[in-house]
Formats: sequence, structure tokens, C-alpha cells
Amino acid sequence: MLLSSDDRERIQQAVREAEVKTRGEIVCVVAEEASDYSEVPLIWAAAIALAAPSIPLTFMSLIITVRQVFQGWEATEWVSAQSLVQGMAMLATMQFGLFVAVTLLAFIPGVRRFLTPGLLKHGYVRQRAFEQFVGKGLTETNDRAGVLIYASLQDRCAELIADKGIDAKVEPGAWKKIVAKLVGEIKAGRSADGFVFAIRDCGDHLARHFPAQTPNPNELPDRVTELPHRLPT
Repeated sequence: MLLSSDDRERIQQAVREAEVKTRGEIVCVVAEEASDYSEVPLIWAAAIALAAPSIPLTFMSLIITVRQVFQGWEATEWVSAQSLVQGMAMLATMQFGLFVAVTLLAFIPGVRRFLTPGLLKHGYVRQRAFEQFVGKGLTETNDRAGVLIYASLQDRCAELIADKGIDAKVEPGAWKKIVAKLVGEIKAGRSADGFVFAIRDCGDHLARHFPAQTPNPNELPDRVTELPHRLPT
């Protein structure tokens, strides 16, 4: 599991305490990674393998140019067909070797994470968060006041999705501040603290705009969902 039993209980207790004051619902999801990013090693390998021949070709072009300038056009030697074929074969072999080597290297988890652009990570995190938002039933609460807090620990990214009932009432930028604080805690190795802070802040917004009434049914489970296995892309 991604969380210790103590951290799991702290998050669930924070949800229970926040929902006592509001008709809204808060759901928390913790994922290992939003994707396996299998396309990243292949893209890097292809780019490097395609770009690599430009280095020797550029070097050879410079040599020919220098000889032409200092020794005249007569000094230029025509390359035989055999030499040309051999050179092309060497470049093709180099490209293939680079592609395989870079692919294997980039599939190492730590290397792959380093090579994965932040924009791609955020895109996958947003997509997975939306899937969880719909899958957990947050679009079906009575007041449309559900909030999903989703965090991907290895990606060090988080996403907060609020249903239209509460989102329309909260000032612009409020959710972003909560997410920024949560991500900061994740990067510092305090994921549970980040969730607790985010839950309390979300709970304050929900209590302000959707205060608790009697009865105040708990429409969605308070337990935190953990997704330790990478989801398929």
C-alpha cells in the first residue's frame, strides 16, 4: 500500500471531521503514478537515433569545405559507391544501436521519470483524476458539492476537481492554492500532511457555502482510495 495505516486513518479522520460541518462530500485518491509513460522511452530513443547521424555528417561536411577553400576544387575526391554504401551501413547500425540502448536506459523507472516532461505528467494526472471523479459518483451528490483530491506520488502532481455546485461559489484560484500546498508536502515527503491540509481547506469552503443540515447523510465513503499499480495508458 502507498500509505501507512496511521496516515490512512489520519486522512479518513480529516474527511469525517470536515464533512460534519457540510452537506458536501470529499473523496481522496492516492496513486503511485498516473501512467506507465511507455511512450516516453520510445520517443527519446527515436529522437536521439534520428539526430545522431547529423554529427558525423556535419563533421565530414566541414572537412570537405575546408579542403575546398584551402586546396581548391581539384582537391575534392569523389567518394566511391562502395565507400558510400559502407558509410550508410555504419550510420544505420549506429542508429539501431542507439535506439536499443536509449530505450533500455530510459525504461529504468528513475530515468524515465526524469525524462518525462512535466506537462505530460500533469495531463495524465488530470485525466486520471477526472476518471476517478466520475467513477466515485461525485457528479451524483444531492447538492453537486463533491470535491475530489487526487495525488500521484511518483509524478509529484495533484489535481482537485470540484463539482459545479461548489465550484461556482468558490473564488477563482482557491483550488490552485490548495493543490500547490498539497504538492509541496508531497515533494517534502509528507503526503499525509498534505492531504489533511487540503481536506481541511476544502471542508472550510464547503461549510461556508453548503453548511450541514439535519439530517446530513454521508453520501460517499470517507475511506481514501489507494492505487499502487500503474494504470494502463
